[in-house]
Amino acid sequence: MKRAWIMIIMCAGSAAFGQELCGPEQGDCYEPHENPGCLQPGCCELVCEEDVFCCNDSWDETCVDLADELCGGVRCPNWGECDEFHDTPGCIDEVCCEHTRLHDPFCGWGIWDEMCVREAEAWCSIGKCEIIPPEGAIDEGESCLERINDGCNLLEPDHLELQCGETLHGKCVSSTPRDTDWLPLEPHVTTRYTLDFNPEFPGRMLLVQGECEGPLQVIDQRNALPCGLIEWELVLEPGTWFVVVDAGNEDRTVRSGLPCDEIDPENPPKKDEEPPPSFYGLNYLLTLHCEPLEFLPGDLNGDGRVNGEDLGLLFVGWGSNPGSPADLNGDGVVDGEDLGLFFVNWTG
Repeated sequence: MKRAWIMIIMCAGSAAFGQELCGPEQGDCYEPHENPGCLQPGCCELVCEEDVFCCNDSWDETCVDLADELCGGVRCPNWGECDEFHDTPGCIDEVCCEHTRLHDPFCGWGIWDEMCVREAEAWCSIGKCEIIPPEGAIDEGESCLERINDGCNLLEPDHLELQCGETLHGKCVSSTPRDTDWLPLEPHVTTRYTLDFNPEFPGRMLLVQGECEGPLQVIDQRNALPCGLIEWELVLEPGTWFVVVDAGNEDRTVRSGLPCDEIDPENPPKKDEEPPPSFYGLNYLLTLHCEPLEFLPGDLNGDGRVNGEDLGLLFVGWGSNPGSPADLNGDGVVDGEDLGLFFVNWTG
């Protein structure tokens, strides 16, 4: 009862409490203490708007209960340096703490482990960037509301198509289900592939070997910082391989902080509803270069495949043509025998 009277008397003049009541000099918002206010400014303000007693008198059990109810258990900032491991969530730099836990929620409610330290060091000093697709870039062709090129993650697997020398303009989001883009690589001879990867977000490429029916095995991975450009060189033997693009780093998948930027017609936002928090862009560019390290008979343009393009080159060399690569049997003439050998090696 006493508390209720204090609130009535002080309410009119206490709506605008001092900023010094919320910050690192105060006690934890999730533990009672005698002084008013608490450590986490965002949580402190939410609680004090609900109950001014918490910022005028003391931070008691009622204030702690309100923090649990309103603040979702997030502890940003919290004691502990952002570049050091500690067994409590959050770190003392509020901006870096919020930035890191936005993309890796575990860092805001679990512990500030070595992964959080690496993420803070990598992410907190990097700003936003905007990728401009070059002329001729191939659009991914997938709305960020859909999952149509998620490869072996789909019941009916489907994937991207990218030819040697082409550049893909894609998007990755953290919306559920997790967004992954699968690019198949199916060399018919030993081939050197070079992938240039430039994401607006913390990006990851995984090299996966096997068939969707199984088994599938992650062989290697490369990671790119937001706005960074990496080049990954792969030498692959004949077989079925996939390069999988998603948001993540060497430790964990980025599962939040990259919301889809399109309006879902089946679930449009409510009036005055704030958009989900975001910092990085969603776009990436991926360029594929190929260099066959062995000659495949019939591969007249050197792209590692025997297909319609090579068939056109074979007909260009038709007739007496000693030394022509289209003379597959080496008799000095490009004719029906060479055509037969050509189709024996057809890859499509």
